[in-house]
Amino acid sequence: MIIQEGISLKKLNTFGIEAKAKRFARVETVEDALDVLSKLSEDKLLILGGGSNMLFTKDQDLLVLQTSFKGVSVVDENEEFVWLKAGAGENWHSFVLFCIDKGYGGIENLSLIPGNVGASPMQNIGAYGVETKETFYSLEALDVSSGTVRTFSNEECRFGYRESVFKRELKNKYIIISVTFKLTKKNHRYTISYGDISRELQNQNIENPGLREISNAVIAIRRSKLPDPAELGNAGSFF
Repeated sequence: MIIQEGISLKKLNTFGIEAKAKRFARVETVEDALDVLSKLSEDKLLILGGGSNMLFTKDQDLLVLQTSFKGVSVVDENEEFVWLKAGAGENWHSFVLFCIDKGYGGIENLSLIPGNVGASPMQNIGAYGVETKETFYSLEALDVSSGTVRTFSNEECRFGYRESVFKRELKNKYIIISVTFKLTKKNHRYTISYGDISRELQNQNIENPGLREISNAVIAIRRSKLPDPAELGNAGSFF
């Protein structure tokens, strides 16, 4: 695994801020990550996903490790539910659209949130009345110190408002590899009363919305409030 030096992080954060990493590595497999960690020596570590919710104020005098674990697969399913595993490096919005295409419900309100799948449990991302913890089933994470892979349940993640154990006592101690969600296949429970969703659906003359209509409404609302990070740098959400 090649570790690069003096790499620009400008295209790797949604604010588009110029900052350089003393050392940088992008990992796509657990083996890649273990190889990089074996060469860590005295360097401090910054784990980087999609680069949203990240504000660089200076060059990073440490090793920046970007996680690019890919893949989406069905772990289990029955008539009512599907357990869907996604690599931490999958783009979050693309994953939401994938689920909608398959008819899987539960995360449509989280459309157009920037970042990757791996950040969703770390931040317990939420929008328009829905939070990650409601569909989160488990995640796999690599222990930075021991090199072992551990599975975390919903309870073990200690979710709170935009909060999890990975932002506190386990910060930078684990690298999230994949996340498994429990999504509905039918009898979806729609959340449309929060915020401006109902109003947007009315504006579009939609009386009986489905997964895609709700997603499109959320996308329209978000685009009306925030610019595309590719055009004007932002974190995807402001209060």
